[in-house]
Amino acid sequence: MRKVVLATRIHPDAVEALEKRFRVVMNPYGRKYVFEWLCEELGDAWGLIVTPRIPVTEELLGCGKELRIVVTVSSGYDHIDLEAAEKLGICVANAPDPIADAVAEHALGLALALLRNIVYGDRYIRAGRWGSGPAPRAMLATMLKGKTAGILGMGRIGLRLARLLGAVGAGRIIYWSRKRKPEAEALGAQYVGLETLFREGDILFITVALAPETRHLVNEERLRLMRRNAVLVNVSRGAVVDTEALVKALREGWIAGAALDVFEQEPLPPDHPLISMENVVLTPHIAGYTWESIREAAILAARHLAEFLEKGWTRNALTSHCSSRGAKAT
Repeated sequence: MRKVVLATRIHPDAVEALEKRFRVVMNPYGRKYVFEWLCEELGDAWGLIVTPRIPVTEELLGCGKELRIVVTVSSGYDHIDLEAAEKLGICVANAPDPIADAVAEHALGLALALLRNIVYGDRYIRAGRWGSGPAPRAMLATMLKGKTAGILGMGRIGLRLARLLGAVGAGRIIYWSRKRKPEAEALGAQYVGLETLFREGDILFITVALAPETRHLVNEERLRLMRRNAVLVNVSRGAVVDTEALVKALREGWIAGAALDVFEQEPLPPDHPLISMENVVLTPHIAGYTWESIREAAILAARHLAEFLEKGWTRNALTSHCSSRGAKAT
């Protein structure tokens, strides 16, 4: 019976499905990453399931002499050394769709929390200030209705977000992506150049995948293009935004605010300047973290692994990062 390794806990429904087909070895340390244990167990394993908390390095992949496939229970896969996997002939797959729905919802929620001063209002009441006088001018909110929403990166998350924005009354949706997306334009989104996106967006949503060419894509030069009353929402990866430039933009008023779920340094240090800013809403990288998405993504990851090992590679729903060893899976 072929062996598969779960490097972290995943939903029990996915574990049950795998145990019917494979010999499943689960991480006895729960969600803790222990390289020595994982390396040893990968020695005779055919499949590996991970989450973004597990760094899949060339050294780790080298432990899997029989390893055919690595599946991550996530949309992004920047925690996996794709070049090493390609060199070793190991397929890399992800489970993007369930996560994309959750992240798009969270992005919209962050934008509304920021525009409508929801977090500020919550703090105001908890501090016992309600009733002590008229509401401060800082409580005056902005509506999303009629605003120009810019989406940086029109992949799965961007498409779902565009659909949500249209439903809640965004006046105009513009986007930039490395490739034009007819399906986005069918939703009414307009493709624009990168500079136009920054200049014209009232709300800039960052959903582009992290890659060498997108690292610090949002930098000082581009932040200076934004309107002073514009806000930025990042649910992609922290390194897409130059954090120092963003802090400067918020302090000096180039933009009105930011809502962030991801950061260049995670966890965010307690003395980080973003934490003390009133015009910033922060969440701890939880955009894809819902009961529904956790279950659905784990089941999808388990299905990808099983179909690959039992039937061979099919491109449907998998990333393009599969190579020679994977072709021998059948």
